[in-house]
Amino acid sequence: MKKLVYLAAALVMPWTAAAQNSHSRLTLTPRIGMTVSDFACCPIHDQYGPKAGFIAGADLEYSLSRTFSLSAGLFYSMQGAKENAVMLTTFTQTPDQETIYTGPTGSTLRIVTGKNAHIDFDRDTSPGYFYLTSPRIYLSYISVPVTVQAHVWKGLALRLGVQWDHLASAHMKAKQETKINGTVRFGDYDQNIKKEFHKDAVAIPIGVSYSYKNIELDARYLWGVTKIADTNDLNDKEVMNSTFAITLGYRFHL
Repeated sequence: MKKLVYLAAALVMPWTAAAQNSHSRLTLTPRIGMTVSDFACCPIHDQYGPKAGFIAGADLEYSLSRTFSLSAGLFYSMQGAKENAVMLTTFTQTPDQETIYTGPTGSTLRIVTGKNAHIDFDRDTSPGYFYLTSPRIYLSYISVPVTVQAHVWKGLALRLGVQWDHLASAHMKAKQETKINGTVRFGDYDQNIKKEFHKDAVAIPIGVSYSYKNIELDARYLWGVTKIADTNDLNDKEVMNSTFAITLGYRFHL
């Protein structure tokens, strides 16, 4: 985290020094909004779908001229995807609380992918089962975007640059249904999967913003250009982030 802060500071310090000796304008824009993210380049059609998330942070922007400006930011962004799949583990003998997640001897695992995926099975006669539905991959990143803005019209600007994403956390969450000792329970499943993803990723932010007085509406597509999964699974090893972010910010003139 400290490295990211130092990097952002190093990027904007030359602009700050220049602003003190010129009439160019330096602005700080805190932003908050939402993301809609998905995984791209998965070989299995419809395995993943979009999910909503949260984004917050700030951009420091230095105006080079009336038309062009440079900015560097620091953001917390939630990315990831909805997984169109269900997973069922059934047992030939009654499992206990400790072994139901690891799969004791005699267990059978079934996974079905695709939109509206489901598995029909006999809940009444099964000695025990572990059924996961509605899985979602939650990836939290600390992001440092560096972009160039072209102010093409009154309040309207186009944005292009590069963004470095550092993985803060990764979880797979789902709805779970279990049967243990004849008792059926419903709950939430949460597994830490950070080891299955690379620590860093790179994206190309492409966006547009509109400012009215000090209020700014910003929309960006974050085009992931590096692989994010640290796995040998052929279905996931080529996966990249694909995220749309929309934020509302307030510009402070420094």
